Amino acid sequence: MADSEAGGERRSRPADVRAALVAAAAELIEALPESEVSLRAVARRAGVSHAAPAHYFPSRADLMAAGLAEGFDALTARMLARRDAAGDDPWEQLKAIGLGYIAFALERPRTYAMMFQPGYITGPDSDMARAGERCRAVLTDAVAKTRRPEGVDQDLGVALAWMNVHGFVSLITSGMLKCGPTEGANPTPAMADRLLSLTRPAFTK
Repeated sequence: MADSEAGGERRSRPADVRAALVAAAAELIEALPESEVSLRAVARRAGVSHAAPAHYFPSRADLMAAGLAEGFDALTARMLARRDAAGDDPWEQLKAIGLGYIAFALERPRTYAMMFQPGYITGPDSDMARAGERCRAVLTDAVAKTRRPEGVDQDLGVALAWMNVHGFVSLITSGMLKCGPTEGANPTPAMADRLLSLTRPAFTK
């Protein structure tokens, strides 16, 4: 069948069904509670038959993992874009990567939360695991370029940089940290910038 109905509208069958299923899964992961992201819902969003997902993914978990791998790749792209716009200074690049990480996490909170659930990583060679490693490599490489003082080795630098952004996101999304009211502006980015700036001595000499 060339066309299928999704949300009451006729849609043409996508040329790349697998890519359409992954894109649809990524959209629904952010739009719906996790329990409501079913194979049928993804197929409907992608504009394909309900049986189509089984031809490309052994299980719902595999399709979800593919959608979450897209999340990691989107996060990587956001971090790289911020880094490339930050100039040549290694510290400014590292801070920009952190701000990109925070911005992505707050824009796609459901996706972000599920990306770090270990149950969807089926093995070290899975698409999701490889996407996660590509993302981590951006942070690792940025830390390696900084001129850290004695006592702050590479591993500690990566842990500190990741802990700051991940912890900040966790506190904001849980409602445990309030940035305070600011008329006409969102105070969260400014607070994130100030927070990361406090770590500058750990990454500069």
